[in-house]
Amino acid sequence: MNCLQYIKKCYQNLRQKREGPEESYRLSTQESEVRKKKTLVLDLDETLVHCEFKENQNFNYETILDVWHRGMLYNVYLCRRPYLREFLKQMSVYYEIIIFTAGYESYCDKVLQFIDLDKHISDYYARSNCIFVNGNCLKDLTILDRPLDQLIFIDNNPNAFDLQPDNGLLIPSFLDSDEDECLLRLIPFLKFMANKSAVKPVNQFLKDYETTHGSLFSDTHITLQCHIDGEEASLNEESCIIMDDTPKHRKTQTLMHHQSKGKQVQEARSQSLFSG
Repeated sequence: MNCLQYIKKCYQNLRQKREGPEESYRLSTQESEVRKKKTLVLDLDETLVHCEFKENQNFNYETILDVWHRGMLYNVYLCRRPYLREFLKQMSVYYEIIIFTAGYESYCDKVLQFIDLDKHISDYYARSNCIFVNGNCLKDLTILDRPLDQLIFIDNNPNAFDLQPDNGLLIPSFLDSDEDECLLRLIPFLKFMANKSAVKPVNQFLKDYETTHGSLFSDTHITLQCHIDGEEASLNEESCIIMDDTPKHRKTQTLMHHQSKGKQVQEARSQSLFSG
């Protein structure tokens, strides 16, 4: 970072401390339209984007996001999964798109500002809406208040599907490969599913589809990554320190059923939570 960049960043930091965090990501307001569509729930980290919190010469990031979290400013190095913008554009025609991430809300909000310029995403749920049990991150789709037989949930972490396994579609993890085509390959299958009267169980429909069209993903070896360096500078799904006791959803545009669920505080990162 040269002298001019350093002075500029110091000025921005001082202005944000004086004026508060900048305006947050604004969700789509197409409520009347999306109710007529099926629901597509998407994980964020390693599904749509890959982010790191330290500069890495081997990581070809697109941009650096400034994320304010608990009074501290973090640099987030972000890379979008290839074909993401086209994927969101086409899927918004057929589905209401909702993000469900184990990342902190401040982090999710900033990432969505960058990846959803066209406002195809109608809502998002973040870390305080997840359930953490014995180191596993579970995402309860019932809090979305959507018919489960009209909902497809895509995540790179199979543990996320434990509560509603018939809705889950497992996608290979994305790190930063420019040759990744997973989102592009998903488009025809999800268009195919949009015409079904019901989408459960998703995996059975996938098997039937692959019988005719071939394997959806060329990379059949889906693995979870494990980071154990224990640094809480991670605001995405790598860190499993849970600070909130009550499920919250500050930005929801939908009816949310508040349910009392126990959450266990985990002291270190786990393999299953990296791609929560």
